[in-house]
Amino acid sequence: MKKILILILGVIMLGACRGPMGPQGPQGEGMNWKIADLSVTQWDYSNFADNNYFYAKFDVPALTSYVFTDGNVNGYIFMKENGELIQHSLPYVIHIEEVDNQGTAYFYTRTVDFVYGVGWVQIEVRDSDFEYEVNASLSPDKMDFRIVMTY
Repeated sequence: MKKILILILGVIMLGACRGPMGPQGPQGEGMNWKIADLSVTQWDYSNFADNNYFYAKFDVPALTSYVFTDGNVNGYIFMKENGELIQHSLPYVIHIEEVDNQGTAYFYTRTVDFVYGVGWVQIEVRDSDFEYEVNASLSPDKMDFRIVMTY
């Protein structure tokens, strides 16, 4: 019983100890960020037999080697949903049904993603049906993106 009482008193005494406030520490480093807004109106086509996709490549000078190795790069696509402008994180995956002029329904999955290196970003659009060939009428519509670099 004495041991428990001494333990309780010790805990109370240690918890009640207060001393003067210490000196102010050094100013911490703040987080920096850069934003690159990109708009794709004209898509290129990879036309690789085993990996075909549409893409658009951009020079992004703010994506330095420091950001590449020590920072973080996130991509977003701007979309209109119910009349409201929103952002989806990349990769963006959506399942689509399209009906042709004869009333035949086609189903596929579209994946929009991005890759990057020092000084550049490439937006890529892949459709799961792999039915398209180099045909401008089958390329994706205009899309708007935001690349956020934090470091």
